[in-house]
Amino acid sequence: MEEALKIFNNYYLNFDSSLSGVQRKYDHTLRVVEYAKRIAKSLNLNDDDYELACKCALFHDISRFKQWQEYKTFDDSVSFDHGDKGCEILKELGINDEIILISTKLHNKYKLPDDLDERTKMFVNITRDADKLDIMIFLDRVFEDNELILPDEVLDSFENHRMLKNNAEAWSSQGYHVLRALAFMFDMKYKESLKILKDLDLANYKCNLILNKFDDERIKQIKDICNKYIDERISD
Repeated sequence: MEEALKIFNNYYLNFDSSLSGVQRKYDHTLRVVEYAKRIAKSLNLNDDDYELACKCALFHDISRFKQWQEYKTFDDSVSFDHGDKGCEILKELGINDEIILISTKLHNKYKLPDDLDERTKMFVNITRDADKLDIMIFLDRVFEDNELILPDEVLDSFENHRMLKNNAEAWSSQGYHVLRALAFMFDMKYKESLKILKDLDLANYKCNLILNKFDDERIKQIKDICNKYIDERISD
């Protein structure tokens, strides 16, 4: 892990850390590594696999520095797919471990390919869970919206335990972004990830951010759905 950290930090030093986006993604990466450690421990991985899970988490967002410095955005649709670009960068840095490369490439995809072997899928899913956890936890909003934009598919996604896809109609709504991140829980693969959400009382906290401004029955429904889902996954 020491050599991986050296490679990561040396690459990071190529970018201007005074840029808020660059520093933000550096901090995000270190938090994702900590979540990956907790998930990996819960799976009782051997020492080598535990370290490999940490390396996958460490490198998953390596392209974000370049993305922010060149485009001043983290929107892949107007810059580049940061998973694909990250895989290219790692190869340029001499990292050839297929599991690290695939985990980086696939960590941001809506759906995983069906042909992944179980071992590779495990590392990809540890990375994806850890990444989603940090996004969910650190995405806070100070609500300045004058209305709550909630397309019909939002409640439908929660009722059917599905992640939300991007919706252009709702993109300007802060509440929509909080709910979109909250729906990440339906793609989480490990019980430990749901335990972290439970420990933080995250479903209540996130929904209450919205309910404190908008007394909307749909948000109350979503809160109940999330809490029930978390409890059932943990006790399963």
